[in-house]
Amino acid sequence: MKKFLFALILFPLLVSAQDSPKLVVGIVVDQMRTDYIYRYWDKFEDDGFKRLINEGYFCRNTHFNYIPTYTGPGHASIYTGTTPSVHGIIANNWYERATGESRYCVQDKEVMSLGTANENGMMSPKSLLTPTLGDAIRVSNLYKGKSIGISIKDRGAILPAGHSANAAYWLDYESGKMISSTYYFDNLPKWVSSFNSKNHAQELTKLNWTLSLAPELYTESTADLTDYEKSIDPNTDPVFPYDLKPVIEAKEYYGFATTPHGNTLLRMFAEQCITEEDLGQDEHLDMIAISFSSPDMIGHMYGPQSMEVEDTYIKLDQEIAQLLEALDLRVGKGNYLLFLTADHAAAHVPSYTASHGMPANYFDKEGFNETLIEALNKNFPETELFANYSNQQIFLDRAAMMEHKIDFKKVSEVVRNAVLDFPGVANLQDVKQLQHPLPQSHFSSLAINGWNPQRSGDIVIQLLPGWMQYGPKGTTHGTSYSYDTHVPLIFFGSGVDHGESIAPVNITQIAPTVSLLSRIAFPDASSHEPIDFD
Repeated sequence: MKKFLFALILFPLLVSAQDSPKLVVGIVVDQMRTDYIYRYWDKFEDDGFKRLINEGYFCRNTHFNYIPTYTGPGHASIYTGTTPSVHGIIANNWYERATGESRYCVQDKEVMSLGTANENGMMSPKSLLTPTLGDAIRVSNLYKGKSIGISIKDRGAILPAGHSANAAYWLDYESGKMISSTYYFDNLPKWVSSFNSKNHAQELTKLNWTLSLAPELYTESTADLTDYEKSIDPNTDPVFPYDLKPVIEAKEYYGFATTPHGNTLLRMFAEQCITEEDLGQDEHLDMIAISFSSPDMIGHMYGPQSMEVEDTYIKLDQEIAQLLEALDLRVGKGNYLLFLTADHAAAHVPSYTASHGMPANYFDKEGFNETLIEALNKNFPETELFANYSNQQIFLDRAAMMEHKIDFKKVSEVVRNAVLDFPGVANLQDVKQLQHPLPQSHFSSLAINGWNPQRSGDIVIQLLPGWMQYGPKGTTHGTSYSYDTHVPLIFFGSGVDHGESIAPVNITQIAPTVSLLSRIAFPDASSHEPIDFD
């Protein structure tokens, strides 16, 4: 009888422990469009993306709810549960009024590099204004659990892991080693140095880049050689197979990262990290944030229509499968909670879509600046009001406006009249308008969510659909349109039942959803609207 009563008392505790994950695994695929899942579905094997979707919960209508949609703000928004208007990472780089210079989102001149002699490790999360999911996990267990971020890109590792992170690691493009900074510790852990000593990047480079399938099977892509692609080797055409030795000689390991081998290296490092750091091995919840950067670097180079992008996702599917297998073996099925999403999507190459009659073109930034400066100088000859144009935002010299008692509304009207007819401009909103956005204006809504009063510009520009500020080959992202905002979102593992939904989901809902599934408090500035799986 006593044993029976003890079992009744213990049963709820056991259920609670089983329902709570031991490890949160966040996977961000840099520049992944949702339609890649449908497009390449028949090329995927059973244990990668298909397993995540067939066993997990797929939110098919997930979007970013701010602009511009870039890597830095993408990772920050996913893991803080709020938008750049609050967390402050408004872009990868932004103009600083105080210095008149550009600031990189994770630069920190007060820390030192670890693992390299150059400045590539002088990075930290100090510019991030709010805590992340990693911080919330650390706080939840009195900092006994771990939060670690890994990526090819520094910002993809640092921003998710948070301020109290145990570590963040990224690739040094000069050496091909995984590095960090003294923000986290005084010396690289021995296991990281040991991993680097094996020269994995150099060994993977020797494999070159060859197709996973026969060329004729890449039916979801254009021909191997088109006018819409750049080449990682400036001396050869962008065609398979790629000889990577001259690529490394020309671009060091940035060229290596612009191949699927970057994903392989990161997956290997993730598995080593999970093992060496004992993630998910005790009662204290841990988190590892993994950001696969290479798809973005490849997408910028070749565009969504290319065989290179298709082959990248065929290979990434295999990396995901291997990572899941490692998690099953090391942490155990049902003991980890995983989500997979993207930090932004990408537009089709304008020259490619325009060749098929679609309305698309390229925005002339230099011509835009000249038009803008000419109009401002003509109407306000007593001073120079133009300070900077970046991230689709115009920065005005506010000090000069105050000194000469120039009314902001008048300046805004001059700008509007000067640039609204400029090729590629669809709309613009100034600070005053963003503070009182028009009802039902999608652009206004996204612009205000991306606008931070301390760091953003005075006027936000909206380009026409299909237009981009980029070269004539390859692609980019950053706009308010669905080709940039629509990303995949899959939850998998502990506490997640199989299902799917086409209900609208904002990217800022991920952090509170993971928090509830993990039974921890939300990150401090997080959205209070978790995803309803019913």
